[in-house]
Amino acid sequence: MFDQDALLDYLSSPEGINQIIVGIIIVAAINAIFITYSIRRTYGAAKKEREKLNIQQDKIDRLSPKDK
Repeated sequence: MFDQDALLDYLSSPEGINQIIVGIIIVAAINAIFITYSIRRTYGAAKKEREKLNIQQDKIDRLSPKDK
């Protein structure tokens, strides 16, 4: 398989540490994109549903006006 000592030596070197940091940044960026997408989709769907309900309520109010 892999020589563990050589791998640990590489990861302990400045180049290896840079690779680890780049990997962490990439994973964090992908995670942030996923979270942003999920939040926008959830709140976007809720906003559309609220607008739809408001339109339905307006139609009901026009068809059956309340006496004042």
